[in-house]
Amino acid sequence: MAKYDEAPVPPGTSRRWEVLISDDDTLPHPGRDLRTALEVRSEHRVLASFSDDDLAAMPLVPEGTRLGRRAWYLDLHDPARADFVAEGEEVVEPGQHIVARKAVSATLWEELRRACDAVLGRRSPARLRPAV
Repeated sequence: MAKYDEAPVPPGTSRRWEVLISDDDTLPHPGRDLRTALEVRSEHRVLASFSDDDLAAMPLVPEGTRLGRRAWYLDLHDPARADFVAEGEEVVEPGQHIVARKAVSATLWEELRRACDAVLGRRSPARLRPAV
């Protein structure tokens, strides 16, 4: 049996080819060094209140990586933006430090959001607590 890409276009009225979109750019590349927030602590006021263990558990998205479409990220250089949803066209620039929500625990993500609010002098929104 012929492989998918070697098969002829099936007859029909549309004669369309199937287009596959890959998320390969959002995955870490083996040749890139994975850095953590611990290495850039002194560059960001947002990270001042975190322990070394917490910072070591926050991997940074490698430079040159395309951000995943509809994925949540936090740019440490822009605490006013806090967490944002990527459109899928953004690429991490050299020197930019971004944390992916899926790479950290939910608790750590909320602490990062509160730290952004604290740096800006904003009050964090009250979170709903489940009824006991």
